Amino acid sequence: MSQWQSRLDLKDLWTRRKEGKLTIQQLAKAIAKRIRKHPFYEREEDTLEEIALNFECCEEDVEEFDNILSDLYDWANTPLDNNFGGKKMCWVATSF
Repeated sequence: MSQWQSRLDLKDLWTRRKEGKLTIQQLAKAIAKRIRKHPFYEREEDTLEEIALNFECCEEDVEEFDNILSDLYDWANTPLDNNFGGKKMCWVATSF
């Protein structure tokens, strides 16, 4: 079982998107803001800044959004202990 060292909570944004209150572009920009406020941002600035910039530039293209989200998940699932203890970077909490 993974031991997440941090959490990036995006559930409220997913709920607002599901309710039709956010477009894909608005959702992407909101995620970028959350990334920059995240405690890991300073330590992982190079990687997270690229992901945040990609979210900010995302238009209304679901496939593009999904690809950027996949990059975020890849970063979040980075093993911190050579896969021996299950420590991973960050749990990205969404509604699914």
